Amino acid sequence: MPAVRPPNVVVIVSDDAGYADFSFQGSSQVPTPHLDALAARGVRLTSGYVTAAVCSPSRAGLLTGRYQQRFGHETNIPPRYSETNGLPVEEVLLSDLLGEEGYRTIALGKWHLGYAPQFHPLSRGFDDYWGFLQGARSYRPIGGTRLNRLLRDHEPVPETFEYMTDALADEAAAYIEAHRERPFFLYLAFNAVHTPMHADPAVLEEVADIQPPRRQKLVAMTISLDRAVGRVLDTLREQDLERDTLVVFVNDNGGATNNASVNTPLRGTKGTPFEGGLRVPFLMSWPGRLPEGVDYDLPVSTLDVLPTALSAAGRAAPAPRPLDGVDLLPFLTGAAEGRPHERLLWRLKGDRAIRDGDWKLVLRGDGEPMLFDLASDLSETRDLAGEQPERVAALLAELASWEAELAEPRW
Repeated sequence: MPAVRPPNVVVIVSDDAGYADFSFQGSSQVPTPHLDALAARGVRLTSGYVTAAVCSPSRAGLLTGRYQQRFGHETNIPPRYSETNGLPVEEVLLSDLLGEEGYRTIALGKWHLGYAPQFHPLSRGFDDYWGFLQGARSYRPIGGTRLNRLLRDHEPVPETFEYMTDALADEAAAYIEAHRERPFFLYLAFNAVHTPMHADPAVLEEVADIQPPRRQKLVAMTISLDRAVGRVLDTLREQDLERDTLVVFVNDNGGATNNASVNTPLRGTKGTPFEGGLRVPFLMSWPGRLPEGVDYDLPVSTLDVLPTALSAAGRAAPAPRPLDGVDLLPFLTGAAEGRPHERLLWRLKGDRAIRDGDWKLVLRGDGEPMLFDLASDLSETRDLAGEQPERVAALLAELASWEAELAEPRW
């Protein structure tokens, strides 16, 4: 009897998108039919969190399954070139682990985890790379500098594409077609809808009635993002791989202030410890293995992507370093009861937060602690710290205990 093929793993990351800026999240202004279809074929993780409210540390947490503060990757990498600033080489990534299981590993798009050679995707477990190393760049051909020029593996390539979002979809489709005979891990990190606000002119015309202009561009950029995701999903279907692929879609942090994104009903934005900075659109689909068209409301994290993917791949050996994420498959299928996480914690530039059950404590710098009951106050409008001093003290103690385990920030 032939061995069962492990599933492909496709992780798709959008950039700086608003919590409310997809129709599967309830938007009536931003149609995203391809992502809606993915949600209908899988699970919408309605209390899905990232590990940081900004781009680079969020990606470090996702790809390692560990709180990035444990290894000092606490804030965005300084934009200058550095031999020392990057996701520490001692950390093991999902690409490393799936590569050990015989997967072809492919990274496309934004990297933002270090610019020196030892931090390059091909030095971090990926077999193939097509994208740019810095945290943002033009959506149009630019020629590029050392950090934002377009690379295939290590080599700069001519920028002959018309629009970056479409080009990333084309590359992803080509890799899927080329490697369909072997399990693959595809990490597809769009720069959409991060600034600069460059929209496809043809798509911009489709939403000409939306104002102000920056919001119009955001909507057009999101439509292009959705169509690019659709191209990837269509290719999986055309290659008869849909049922053999675990697909994750997630945004890297809350919607930003400079791209006209909307996080309603959440308070806060990218860079803040409120829900609007940390709770993100999050989908997971594996037809035939995960339930379809359901919402899962208990808190989960991008920390969970790595252990869930390893479980799907059938990896028996544990990860070489302790993980903070958990395998979500038994929780999403109903095989396990309870909460995947009793608590989740955050720290960024002096801001700290902890969610324990439905209670969330927020500290802004040296300010007084704020306490919210997310079960009844998702928008974090009613500070209950004064009414619950014992709970505040207990959560502060939990947060301090966690912080005692962390490394000093590397930059």
